[in-house]
Amino acid sequence: MPQTEQQEIFIRDINKSDIVVLHNVHRFPAPENVEFSSPHLVISINHCGTARAVYDMKEVTFSANDIAVVMPNHLLCPLYCSDDYDVTLLVVSQKFFGEIKHRTLSHDLSKFHLAPASVLTDEQMRLMIQVINVLDTISKMPETMLPHRREMLIYQLNVAIEILNSYRREQDKAVPPSRNRALFNEFCDLLATHYRQAHDVAFYADLLHLTPKYFSKLIHQTIGVTASQWIEEYIATQAKNILATRKEMSVQQVAYFLGFNELSAFCRFFKRTTGYTPKGYKTSL
Repeated sequence: MPQTEQQEIFIRDINKSDIVVLHNVHRFPAPENVEFSSPHLVISINHCGTARAVYDMKEVTFSANDIAVVMPNHLLCPLYCSDDYDVTLLVVSQKFFGEIKHRTLSHDLSKFHLAPASVLTDEQMRLMIQVINVLDTISKMPETMLPHRREMLIYQLNVAIEILNSYRREQDKAVPPSRNRALFNEFCDLLATHYRQAHDVAFYADLLHLTPKYFSKLIHQTIGVTASQWIEEYIATQAKNILATRKEMSVQQVAYFLGFNELSAFCRFFKRTTGYTPKGYKTSL
């Protein structure tokens, strides 16, 4: 089945079910060295094998007994998967994750923005798999059979995340709390909301009540690149995703969709950030 058709089926399933559990996954959802972002929350449990990727411009390694939380709208670029790589993915839809964030205030998910993976003991792995299997069972049941299905999903997901948080506190591997990290988390959320209409640092600095210079300095201290570089990288990734999956859209339509007033400006931007022309990128896929 073509990748775009698989993506369409998956999007339909996740939006309908709120939560999807995928077993026996052996590769990333994108080819190696192709950067992408997902609007969904993804929790990945590695049973065996090794994978490497660049997450938010930093290389990370994912090994056996690791559990990773990939936050919505962050950038991920696959680099390598071993032949024996085998993971279980818990995917939480964008809408459903929004409900979780507002209703379960005890979640400390922000720690996963900068340190997505942590290692579990065998016993911790068994418990997490049990919890996720319960989520899988609930998610597949229609509301006619389980009238309080969504509430049960929320409570069970809360259990999974609270258990994971307790493991990370035990291991003391989480990134220490900092104002910079909290700022970066908020910036990512704002960028995911406004990237089509605002491409300049001043816009986001103003929303965060900071001067552009100070804002960019804090972002650079946190992730090693400036706010401007991060914005460009994010928009370029969205552009590549659209060009790859929305074949019916012309390059001009993509440009306008992403907030560029002129096609020539979008073409220059895309060439500078990716090394391809938009048309050349589409034909290379």
